[in-house]
Amino acid sequence: MDTPIYSTAQIRHIEEQAFASGVVSKALMALAGATAFTELTQKWPQAQHLIVCCGSGNNGGDGYVIARLAQQAGHQVEVFYSSSPKTPDAQFMMQQAQQAGVITQLWAGQTLVADVLVDALLGIGLNAPVTGIIAEMITAMNGSLLPIFAVDVPSGIDADTGAVCGVAIQAHCTVCFIGYKLGLLTGEGASHVGQLVLKDLQMAREFYPETAIAGLLNHAQLHFPRRDRNCHKGDFGHVLVIGGDEGMGGAVMMAAEAALRSGAGRVTVATHPNHVVALLARCPEVMVQGIQHPSQLEPLLTSATVIVIGMGLGRQAWGQRLWLAVQDCPQPMLVDADGLYWLAQQPNHRTNRVLTPHAGEAARLLATDNLSIQRHRLASIQQLVALYGGVVLLKGAGSLIADEQTVNLCPYGNAGMATAGMGDTLAGIMGGLIAQFGLSLNTVSKAVLAHALAGDKAAEAGERGLLATDLLQPLRGLLNK
Repeated sequence: MDTPIYSTAQIRHIEEQAFASGVVSKALMALAGATAFTELTQKWPQAQHLIVCCGSGNNGGDGYVIARLAQQAGHQVEVFYSSSPKTPDAQFMMQQAQQAGVITQLWAGQTLVADVLVDALLGIGLNAPVTGIIAEMITAMNGSLLPIFAVDVPSGIDADTGAVCGVAIQAHCTVCFIGYKLGLLTGEGASHVGQLVLKDLQMAREFYPETAIAGLLNHAQLHFPRRDRNCHKGDFGHVLVIGGDEGMGGAVMMAAEAALRSGAGRVTVATHPNHVVALLARCPEVMVQGIQHPSQLEPLLTSATVIVIGMGLGRQAWGQRLWLAVQDCPQPMLVDADGLYWLAQQPNHRTNRVLTPHAGEAARLLATDNLSIQRHRLASIQQLVALYGGVVLLKGAGSLIADEQTVNLCPYGNAGMATAGMGDTLAGIMGGLIAQFGLSLNTVSKAVLAHALAGDKAAEAGERGLLATDLLQPLRGLLNK
């Protein structure tokens, strides 16, 4: 079962349910601070000197609890606050910290010297640019190059979208309370949390809503049934990969090889005639057909289980003709890369189709800009599903996968995967799994999961210099667990 991801409104509702049941708000704040302090000491067991930066709200109250507990544990502790606490609970926790001997000072540009900095400036619900003294504190904390421990949300990150609101904490570790927030897992937010740790603060399950805004995929979900001994290649589908205009044959080759490595029974590549010899030399298990005219596609289309189109398709007449030739095909279709360009020229709705855009391609499909997509990733993928139908994958840090009912998020993958050919390999993996198990949100989600985990495994030797084809070796092991 997917781990649920909640909106800030849902998190607040959970808290309200707890308070209505008799949970005391001060007790919950004390528990949050104590839980965070325990996590901090486990992460940095040798740290002796802490600086806690507190805001005026309840997130700052959590920080005062951390400071008090650290003082009582014998650490050297200082608190810098942006302004006096405004909530009764935070005021109480500040007084408790001061009574315990914690030094508290209004921020005035002090030099930050410590083993670890604690970010307790802003909590959930931020959706406006950070300015003034808090912006100065965030800039100073990031500029110190010291390890930063963020409480609930790195300050400056919109917890619902992952957008950076002007400036944001670059945390090394974030302890997240009650439930996962979408903005910590996708978009810019995913690059600001560092290690993400969830603590539910002992909330009763009945306080949680039945429906979350998204589900967090887990590596344990990457499981497939064993094959029968008496099977044959026809049982595992036929992937038809279409693309590779002149000079772009590598894209379809990577997709085709990935489809085979994903377990497809047969893979055919329909590509520019100039690429046939090279593709057969690279991978003799792939069938290759040079295409000069769309009519040559017809016999290939009739035998295909799934059509994968767009990789290296190009934006010239050759690619357009092939694109138009497949529009009435009844088979499930995966559209990537230049296929998404042609779809944006003449949008249509189709249920048995997968679209795999990155932010720039999504912007073209929705007639908007890249920044808008990245700042509103959840809303963007929901718009794409509504307009185009089927299943949509919005690539990027914290890739989102959605159909009309459900949104999933993949938390795996790494910066080394930001290189040419990764999307082609993913399209092939997805095509191979669709050929075997049919087109569904579950199949597409498993393909994204397999691709990301293979990337993480391949990156163990280092992210820089990672190639798309490096994923194929660990992929096989992941798909046969």
